[in-house]
Amino acid sequence: MSKIYGGNAKKIETKFGQMWKVSQNRSDLENLLKYMNDNDTEWVNLDIKEKKEIVEGKATHYLELYQKEALQVANQPTQQELLEKLKSVKVNFTEKRIVENDDLPF
Repeated sequence: MSKIYGGNAKKIETKFGQMWKVSQNRSDLENLLKYMNDNDTEWVNLDIKEKKEIVEGKATHYLELYQKEALQVANQPTQQELLEKLKSVKVNFTEKRIVENDDLPF
């Protein structure tokens, strides 16, 4: 799994305390959207990590997409294979009512 980056960040001081300033460019957002489309997800989590070399006046941190390590189990069907199986299943619903007392008030 390759790393996907999502921009830069810098922590600044304000009169109300510390605040993060995050910068993202079009390619950062396009990479995140591609990941979301490829993995059929509506959300992503980004980790803010400190850069190894800090340059005065520039971003001190970078954003990296958090990717949960997927567990691969041998001979386990993929999500797509499971969906295909579900489409072929036929279900026949029947309604069964059990009435124990006919003089119910409703």
